[in-house]
Amino acid sequence: MSDENINTSRGGISGISFSDGRVKYAEPAPLSCSSDEKKSDKSVYLDATDDTEEEKAERAKNRKNIMSSKDKKTVAILAAADFVVFAVIGIYLILTGAGDPYAGIKSGNNFDASKDYYDVATVFDGELVPLMNDVGFPDGIQDSFKSIYSENKDTVGWIKINGTSIDFPVVQSEDNVYYERKNFYGQYDRRGSIWLDVRCKLGRGRNSLSKNTILYGHNLSQDECIFRDVTKYTDLDYYKSHPLVEFDTIYNNFKWKVFACFKTTVSAEYDGGNVFYYIDPSFPDSMTDAFASECLTRSYFVNPAVDIQATDKLLCLSTCVYDYNTASTYIETRCVLMARLVRNGESEDVDVSGAYANENRRMPQIYYDRNGLQNPYAGMPVFSR
Repeated sequence: MSDENINTSRGGISGISFSDGRVKYAEPAPLSCSSDEKKSDKSVYLDATDDTEEEKAERAKNRKNIMSSKDKKTVAILAAADFVVFAVIGIYLILTGAGDPYAGIKSGNNFDASKDYYDVATVFDGELVPLMNDVGFPDGIQDSFKSIYSENKDTVGWIKINGTSIDFPVVQSEDNVYYERKNFYGQYDRRGSIWLDVRCKLGRGRNSLSKNTILYGHNLSQDECIFRDVTKYTDLDYYKSHPLVEFDTIYNNFKWKVFACFKTTVSAEYDGGNVFYYIDPSFPDSMTDAFASECLTRSYFVNPAVDIQATDKLLCLSTCVYDYNTASTYIETRCVLMARLVRNGESEDVDVSGAYANENRRMPQIYYDRNGLQNPYAGMPVFSR
C-alpha cells in the first residue's frame, strides 16, 4: 500500500503482532472524529483499510492451519518434559554442588599490576575509582593474588600439580571445619575446598613456613575434583609422571618434590593400637629424620634421589579413602602425599629413574586382617613426639 493511505491521525506504533507480523497502533488520539470512529479505531492494523471480507476469512483460516491440535498437544507434552528435566538438573546441581565453581578464578587469577582495574559503576562519574582500593591487602602480597584475595580474604595460596586435576585456590579459616562443605565463595558444596590447617603459618618467606604445611581436600569417588588425584600416587608410574607440586602462597612461589605416599587409619582401633600423627605441623628439626622415615616405611614408592635433611620444610596433602569400609562399618582412612620444599639453589627437576615400588610397605593392621596376612611391623613403634 502507498504512503498516502496511512492514517496519520492514529496513535504511535505499539508493537508487532506475532500472529501475522502486522504493525499495530497504540490507542488512537485523533484531533477530531466521531464517537463511532473512536470505538472502531482502538486496535487497528496498518493495512486494515485494504482488507476485504474474503481476505479476513482467508487469514483466519491460515492461522488455524499453522498448527494442528495434535501438534499443539505434542508441543505441550515436550515442553512439560523439558521443564521436568531442567528442574531435576537444577535441583541436582544445588544439592550436589556439581559444576566447577572455580572456573572463573582459574581463568582470571593472573592479576596484572601494570593495568588499572576500575569499578565499572564509577567510569562515567568523572572519578575513576580502582576496584580494589579498599580491600586492605596484607603487606607483601603478590600482585598475582590480589584479584582472588579481593574476592575472599581467606585466600592463602594456590596449589597445582601439572597433568592432574589439582589446580585450586587454598583457603584458611578460623577452624578446620568451615571449608569442609563450602567452596571458595562460601557457598555450600559437598566437595568443599582445599584448606590449610588452622595451626599452620605461611609468613613472608620460606623460613616463616611451618615445619609441616598441611592441606586438606576431599576425595569423592564419582568426582574428578579437589584431591582425588592424590590417591593415584599409589601407582609408581603416576608418581614418576607427576613428581613436583607447585604450592604458591600469597607471598611467595614454591616448588615441592614429592617423596612419599601412604595410607593410614585415623583410629588406633584399626592399626594395632597405633596412630601415625602425620598432621603434626611443628615438630622440631631434630625429629625430621624420624618423621620422614615413618613416611617412607609406609610409602607405596621410594625415590632415593629425593633426600630429606633436618632443616627441610615439608608439605602434606591429606584426603579420604574408603578401602576398608563395609556395609555396616565406616573406617576413617587417609591417603597422604608428602613433599619437601625445593632448597635454595637446588634444581626443581626430579630424577625419577631410580624410583621403585615399595612392596614391603607398612600398612594399617586392618589391611593384614582383611587379607589374612601376618603384620611384619606388629609391635614396632610409630613416630611420635
